[in-house]
Amino acid sequence: MNTHAATPDIGKIMKEARKSLGLTLERLSERTGVSRSMLSAIERGATNPTFSIVWALSQALGIDLSLLESGPGKEEPIEHLHHYSTPMRRSADGKCELYMLSPRRTVLPVEWHRLLMKPGAELDSKPHAPGTFEHLTCLSGSLSVTVGDRTVRAEAGDTLRYRSDCNHRISNEADGETEAILLVAQPTQYQEPTASV
Repeated sequence: MNTHAATPDIGKIMKEARKSLGLTLERLSERTGVSRSMLSAIERGATNPTFSIVWALSQALGIDLSLLESGPGKEEPIEHLHHYSTPMRRSADGKCELYMLSPRRTVLPVEWHRLLMKPGAELDSKPHAPGTFEHLTCLSGSLSVTVGDRTVRAEAGDTLRYRSDCNHRISNEADGETEAILLVAQPTQYQEPTASV
């Protein structure tokens, strides 16, 4: 008796997630560093991606890798995500850690993260999709956000909201570590609902 689960259709799952976010192959390529031709081949089922490519795509599209497991499973009423298993990205200089707190089981137009910044840390970001906004709440320490030629400082308890479809930078202004919650609202969050015909 064969107890192995069927291989998941990664291309179909990725394509549905990409379209639900309104991303083109070009934009997804920019977010992941995976070439447009490779993304197209994955969506068509013409190639079997490596784990590192699947990981990059799942992070960019907000897909839980467990969704790629086939077969029915019992849905738990409470999901407990331990600190050590929370997905985390570290900046190249090692001074910023960004923990993904968003639900990983669905593709939502909103992501939220826990941001830890060491003294002197700066998180420079390239533009996100047109219409994207960020909402940054300082929990401890102090930080500043720079968009264009304007910089605004925030202390513990303050929230800054700003367009992030242009170059922007978050800086730790405290002598010690700063902790914040970063919410990224993608353009679909702000679209007017379409009337059904």
